[in-house]
Amino acid sequence: MLHALLAIAFLSPVPLAQKSDLEYARVLERSLDSVYMLGIVRRSQAGPEAFEFVGTGWVIADGKLATNAHIAEALLAKAHEGRLAAKRSWSDRDELALRPAGIRIHPAYAPWNARLKRVVVRAESDPAAARSMNFIPVADVAICEVESGATAAPLPIADPASVQPALSEPVVYLGFPHENISGFPTAHAVPGHITAKTDFFFQRSPWPDSFLIHWCGPVVGGASGSPMLNRAGQVIGLISAAENNLSAKGERTSFGFAYGQRVDLARELLRDDFQSVQRTRDESWSRRIAGLLIPPDEFLAQAAAVRAQEDGVPFLDASNAVLQTSLRVSQQRPGSLTVQLESGFRYGFLAAARDGSDIDARVSAQDTDLTLGEDSESDYYPIVWIGPFDEPLSVRLDLGAAELLLGETDCAVHVYRYQPQLAALARPDENGSFFRLRVQHAATQDSATSWRFAVQPGASLMFSASSPDGYDIDLFASLDGEIVASDESPDAVPVLFLETKRSGTLEVRLRIPQGMPAGTSVDLSGILLAGPKPRAFTEARQHSGDFAPEALSAMLDGLLEPIWDAAGVVGTTRFERVVALDLSMDFTFDIPAGALGVFTALAPLGDDIDLQIERDGELVFEDSEPDANPLGVIEAATTPQRVVVRLWHLDPETSVSQVIVRYCVID
Repeated sequence: MLHALLAIAFLSPVPLAQKSDLEYARVLERSLDSVYMLGIVRRSQAGPEAFEFVGTGWVIADGKLATNAHIAEALLAKAHEGRLAAKRSWSDRDELALRPAGIRIHPAYAPWNARLKRVVVRAESDPAAARSMNFIPVADVAICEVESGATAAPLPIADPASVQPALSEPVVYLGFPHENISGFPTAHAVPGHITAKTDFFFQRSPWPDSFLIHWCGPVVGGASGSPMLNRAGQVIGLISAAENNLSAKGERTSFGFAYGQRVDLARELLRDDFQSVQRTRDESWSRRIAGLLIPPDEFLAQAAAVRAQEDGVPFLDASNAVLQTSLRVSQQRPGSLTVQLESGFRYGFLAAARDGSDIDARVSAQDTDLTLGEDSESDYYPIVWIGPFDEPLSVRLDLGAAELLLGETDCAVHVYRYQPQLAALARPDENGSFFRLRVQHAATQDSATSWRFAVQPGASLMFSASSPDGYDIDLFASLDGEIVASDESPDAVPVLFLETKRSGTLEVRLRIPQGMPAGTSVDLSGILLAGPKPRAFTEARQHSGDFAPEALSAMLDGLLEPIWDAAGVVGTTRFERVVALDLSMDFTFDIPAGALGVFTALAPLGDDIDLQIERDGELVFEDSEPDANPLGVIEAATTPQRVVVRLWHLDPETSVSQVIVRYCVID
C-alpha cells in the first residue's frame, strides 16, 4: 500500500512547491515588474510622440521578452512607422527599445497555421457531409530582443518534465487587458482555472504533446502574450486567444474560454538550434492532421460525385474511375502522370495531400504543353475538370507545392470520366443574354466545336462569335440535324438569327480554320430575343468547361474599374474564390475598423445570382436585381465588423457551376 501511495504522489501533476496566499500575492506583485506593454512609438514633427499599444510581453531571459507570434507580426508590420518599444505603463517615460531584426517567431507558426485553415472534417450531424474546422493558432509564440535598456529579472519558467498543470488548477495571468475596459491599459493579475490540455488539433494527448492549455477566465484584447503563472509562481504558458461574442456594435466581449501556448515553445526560441527542434515534431504532427481529415480517397470520390450530379449524372461507379493512384511531391520536384483521354467525355483530375499541404494542379496537352485547366486555390485538394473533346487527347497532370513543404508529401490522385447529361442553362439577363463563353482553341488543324440546346416552339434567338485576333471563323445552327442558319462570310464576327418553329435539339457549331494558333481565344454569346428559354445539353467542345480563375478575376476587374474610377478609390482584394453554387452559400468576413467593405460576385455564363449581407443576424444589405453580378457595400465603422455574405440563385432545379466571389476593402 505504501508503494502504491508513493507512486500516486510521484505521478501527481500538482506543482510540488505550492505557496501560501500571502506568499503568492507577493510573488505576483514582484512579477508585474517583469511584464511590459509592447508597442510602437510614432514619431511626430509637430507634437509629442505617441505610443500605440499592441500587446503584452514579459522577460523570459536577460534582454529577451516573450510574447505571441501574432503580436510580433503586428510589431514588425508597424516598424517602419516609428520605433518598437516596451513600457511598464502607458505614461512610463522609461522604455526598452526593441530591435526589429532581433524578433524571432516560432518556425511552426506560419506553415502549420496555413495548413489548419484548410482542414475539412466530417460534420457531426451528417457523417456524409464535410465542414471546415476552426483551430487556435499553432505555436503562437515569439521572442523580442531588447536593443537598449535594462530588463527586470526573468520570470521563473516551469519545467514541463516535472510540472504538469492539473485540471481545475488555479492560474493567474499577468498582462494588460484593455479592450472595452475603462481608462488606460493597466497591469492586471487575472485569475482563472485550467479546463483542458490538448494538442493543437484539440485531441487529448500525453502531456509532452499537449501544447495547448485551455483556460477559463476573462481574456480581452491587450492580454495576448501575457504569462500564465501557477501556484508556485512559475510561468506555464502564454495567453494567446479567447472565445468572444460580438455585440450589435461589433464589439468583442469574452465569455470566459481562453487558450494559452505552453511556455516551453517560447523557451525553445532562446536556442540556436530552434529550427531543428521543431523539425522533429513535424512528422508526428503531420500524422495527427492526416488522422483528422476525411480520408482523401473518400473525399475525392465525394467531390467527383457532386460535380457529376451537377452535370446530370446521378451516380459514379467503377466504370467512371479512370485511375486511382498516389504521387509524391517534394519542394524541388512536382508529381506528374500522363492520361490518354477519349472524345465525348468530361474528365476530372482530383488530388489531395494526405498531410494537408497546399498543393496546386495543372492539366496540359502533352504535345503542345497548352494549359487546359488548373487549380491554384489555397487548399490541399486541387480539382480540375476538362472536356468533353471532339478528338482523343493525351494530357499531363502536374502536382506542385504551393507552400514551403515540411517534407515529401504523399498525394492521393483520382481521375474520373463521364458523359454530361441535361444541364440547365443560365437565366437571361436584362439584355436577354443566356449564353456567354470564351473558348481556347486547343488544336492546330481545321476543327469544329459545338453546343446543344433543348428548345421549344416560338423562341427567337441570336448567336454570335468573335475572334479578338481577327481570324476568319464560321457559325452554324441545326435543329435535329437540319441546318436552320449559318454564317460562312469571310469575317471574324459571324452572327446567326433564327426562330424555332418546333421543339427539338438545337446544335450551334463553331468552325475554326486551319492555321489558327493553339491557345487563341474566341468569344461566343447567345441572346433570347423572345419566347421560351433554351436549356443546354452536353457541351461537346474542345476545352475545359470551366473558366480559368485568372480569366474570371479579369472579368471582375473590368466590371469594378468603372466603380473605382467614379469613386476615385482603389479596392484592395482580401478574398477571392471560385465556387459552385447549388442553391445558396454563406461566407463570413471580418472588416477592419475604419475600412469600407465591398462584396461582389460574378456568374460568367449570365446566371441570375443574388447577394445578401447580414451583421449580427440582421439583414443590412440585399442585391436581388435580375443580373449575374451582384454588388454590396458595408460602410466603415470605428470598430471591426464581422458580416455574413450569402449568395443564392432562384432556380432550385439548377446549379451554377462557377461563381467568382470577391471581398475588397477601401481604407
